[in-house]
Amino acid sequence: MDKQLDLHGLLSIVRRHRNWVYSSFCIAIILAIILNLMPPTYETKVTIRVKPTARSVIDAGGATWQSEELARQKMYTFAELIKSRSVVEAAIAKLGADEQASLRYETVIDRITVRPLKDTEILNTFVLAGSPQEAQNLANALAVAVNEMSLDIARAEGKETRIFIGDRLAEKKRELDEAGKALVDYKKSNRIVALTEQAKAFVERQAILKKLDTENQLVLGAAYAKQKTPDIIVDTPVVQLYRNRLAEQEAELAGLSKSLTDEHPRVVKLKASIAENQKRLQTELIRIAIGEVSLGETQRTSLQRITSQEEKELASLPATETQLARLMLDYSVAESAYATLAKRYEEARISEIMESANLQVIDMAALPEDPVKPKKIFNLCIAAILGLFIGTMATFFVEYFYKTIDTVVDLQHYLSVPVIGVIPRVGAHSQRWTGSRKADGENHG
Repeated sequence: MDKQLDLHGLLSIVRRHRNWVYSSFCIAIILAIILNLMPPTYETKVTIRVKPTARSVIDAGGATWQSEELARQKMYTFAELIKSRSVVEAAIAKLGADEQASLRYETVIDRITVRPLKDTEILNTFVLAGSPQEAQNLANALAVAVNEMSLDIARAEGKETRIFIGDRLAEKKRELDEAGKALVDYKKSNRIVALTEQAKAFVERQAILKKLDTENQLVLGAAYAKQKTPDIIVDTPVVQLYRNRLAEQEAELAGLSKSLTDEHPRVVKLKASIAENQKRLQTELIRIAIGEVSLGETQRTSLQRITSQEEKELASLPATETQLARLMLDYSVAESAYATLAKRYEEARISEIMESANLQVIDMAALPEDPVKPKKIFNLCIAAILGLFIGTMATFFVEYFYKTIDTVVDLQHYLSVPVIGVIPRVGAHSQRWTGSRKADGENHG
């Protein structure tokens, strides 16, 4: 009974239990047909380029290159940004009313797949939907939404500056209108037009001081903003040194991570050094911001002291001329401040508009022609192969546990002894049983 079966014997086993093979094959085909009757799913792709970061490392030869770790980190950051709730909901809002009704963030997020293309700056974004048009519309809306979000992030600093200057500009416009009206009314009521030379000199000096005071307020506002967000400080030699060192260490860490575990002493030591340098960089940035605030405060104190001395000189003039000088000074200062702020506001607005996004859409989504699911031919082929395989394995499994001797062939196969005779069973059922077994024996013979 331990003899190895040859190919003829294996085929005999399959023939004896062929109903198992037929059943398994039919069940697999029926399941594949049911799967093929499911609603089709279409897929389209948007290609997005992530622009390299401005931060770089200068090596000993003077060549400039971007840290591999920084580049990888930026790619994964934008990959997550594409799938963020803000971007997905903004994309849904750009669709038509009919499409919006059936889409929510929870149902859409599972349809979006972002895959960075190895060794490139490309992100391939795949979107699944129930129809070709819906897939194309959703993918394109997603590309537009993430590009707008990236642009908003890039313009955030310039936008804050523009809003701050815009608020100040509106205030100075009101002050200029009020100063002009007050000056005209005073001249009419007192019938006075010109000032003495001493009063004119005072007005000119005060106008310069007021202009310096306005510029000081702007410098202080920017300094306070830097103190809240030190990362926006422009590189100084020390800051550049720390940032270059961090970029080099991050690149080294990326290389070590490919061959060493996080618990390796070299990796642990390098991570500790990176953390220490990051702490020192933040300390230096805060120190610079505090220094700029302190310098601005000192300048403001000096301007206030000089202005106080000028006020004492003005007090020696006649009352009527003193009041006219004050009104002319107010108007001159308001006019100068308004002109300065208007110029800076326009510069800030242009700077904000010229700021570009960190993403660039290379290819918008095309209209898919064929569904990606279900793959009907593929499913039927796999079902047929699996059905035949499982059915065949089932026949061998049954044969392995089924050890009874039913036919002459079984007796000769397992015991290798001559057969003297066969005792038939009596009855219609026995005749049918004997006939089927005999036929089976003849087939095996």
